[in-house]
This record gives sequence, structure tokens and C-alpha cells, in this order.
Amino acid sequence: MAKSYTKAQIREITRRFGLIPLKSSLVSSLYRKNAVIQVKTKKGTYALKPFSRSKMARSNTIQQMERAASYIRLLKKRKYTYMPTWLPTHSGKLWTLYQETPFYVSQWIKGRGLETAEDFEKLGLALATLHATSTGLHRMEKGKSPPTIQQLRIWKNQDRLFQKKMIKISRQNKEYRNWYNTHGKDCKRLSRRAWKDLQDASIIRLLRTERRHPSLIHSDITTPNVIISDDGHLKIIDWDRAKIGSVYADLAKALMNTTQFNPEFVQSLLRGYQKRKPLSRTERKIVTALYKLPREAWHASRHPNRSRDREILDNWDQSWPLRLQIIHILQEWARV
Repeated sequence: MAKSYTKAQIREITRRFGLIPLKSSLVSSLYRKNAVIQVKTKKGTYALKPFSRSKMARSNTIQQMERAASYIRLLKKRKYTYMPTWLPTHSGKLWTLYQETPFYVSQWIKGRGLETAEDFEKLGLALATLHATSTGLHRMEKGKSPPTIQQLRIWKNQDRLFQKKMIKISRQNKEYRNWYNTHGKDCKRLSRRAWKDLQDASIIRLLRTERRHPSLIHSDITTPNVIISDDGHLKIIDWDRAKIGSVYADLAKALMNTTQFNPEFVQSLLRGYQKRKPLSRTERKIVTALYKLPREAWHASRHPNRSRDREILDNWDQSWPLRLQIIHILQEWARV
């Protein structure tokens, strides 16, 4: 159940950041009710956000908040301009704890969504700049697998779970049974092709070297999280999931989650990315293979009773030929 907040609570939290609210309102995101609180003050408008813990991470909420704040400080130090400014508390921290929930305050970005090829080229540049930002670490901890290999293990488990769960759900739900009978083989075929592609010797060699050059990723580049501000600058919001991770997975997810299967947008995002961070042929193969994975179907099968997840499957007929078109474009791109 989504939590609400009283004006007194909002006032108490924001004062820790040196703000006196004149007006506040709860704003829901695509995935969560009351995800952020818009706070208007004499100094400007800000986003007061309760930190949302990632269930995939083994660390607790406080540890995740501390880690995210450390990455924000690093990006600020490296003069990364594609994110809102985070406000410090009176003690200098970038977050505060209130009733066992971490909160942070960032600049409220007023603007519009991604609309043009130029917007997507800006997004590619912003993403590549993030991925190329030095973390100050020469290599990852010993014993840890390289980031992309870690991500592949998670996705392989999700793929196996999808195969088992869809068979079970389709026996109980006619709507899911019809979808699975129509598209289940397509999903399996895409997954098989992707896993086979990722076994290429050049890819395996490259992925083993990832730990030598740790990279920051956003982890949640989606359409709602990218804003073109009123002054024309691109800003990426919601940095709760920032971490050291796979730049290839981050790029593949961004292509899937923002471009709406539009060839021009896909090519513009990649063009902007490679202006800042050129990709080798092997790296292009990795991104293409990761894009093939039908992750939306895996996700939708986990919560068959949620209307939003059913909509994903309902739109599959329309998006399927578009997806194949983009895969073809990426395969040609990977051969260059």
C-alpha cells in the first residue's frame, strides 16, 4: 500500500535540507503511487523522494541509500551535468532518515519527454558520458564476477522461471494460454538466439576483462526518467538504482525502454552514445544480443493479475514485428 505524508511530516523533512515549503503535493509515477513529493519554496521547486530499496540487492535500505549518495557525490565531483542537483542536509549528507525511511531532495526538473531524434542523440551522449565516468577504482573486488556476467546469471534464471511459470499460468488462465500458444515459441527462439550469440569466443574474452574498468550505470533508463528541461537540456532523474554495473545491459535496456521501436530513435541514441564512447564490433554484438532477450514477457509472467503486466502481453502482437525490425537494424550495426 502506497504511503501518504502529512504537511507537518513534509515540513519536518524538508527543513533538514534548509527548505521551508510553501506548497507540497504528492506525485505518482508510472509504477508507484505517491512516488515523489513536489515541494514549492521561495528558493525554487524540489522533489522530495522516499528512497526505494532494490529487492534484487542483498544490502539493506540504508546501505543502498548510502551507496547511491556516494555515486551522486562522485558524479558531481566529475561534473556530470545530466542529473538534477541533490541538496545536502544541514550536516552535509545527501539524505536523511525519517521514521526508518531514507529521503533525499533534488531539483525539480520542469520540461517534456523524449520526442525527437535530437532528443535521443542527447540521451545517447548522456548515457555514454555516465558509462565513461571514472569511478576512481582500478578494478572490482576480487572474487566478484564481471558485471555483465553477473547480470546474465540473473536473466538466465528469469528466463528459466518464465518457461516454467507460463506453462503453469496458461493452464489456469485462458488469456495467458492464448498468448503463450501464439508467442511462447517466439520468446523461446529469441532467448536461444541471444544466449547462443553471447557464447561467442570474442564476447567471452571481452566480458572477462570488465572488472578491470568498473563503470557506473543508472540501471533504470526509462521514458519517465528522462526529461528535456524547458531550457533544452536533457536530465536523467531517479538515481535510486545507480551502481557499478554492466554498461552493455544499461544501454540495451535504454534502447528497449525509451525508443518505442522507432528505427530513427534507436539509430540516434546509438549515434549519440558512440560520439562519446565508441563501441567495438564485439561490444555491438553484446548489446544486440542483450536487446533480443524478451525481458518484458519474463516480467509480465511474474504478476499475471496486475493490469499493467497484462497490458504488456496485450501489446505484444503490435510490437512483435517492430521488435524484429529493430533487431535486424542492430544486427546490421553489429557487423559494421
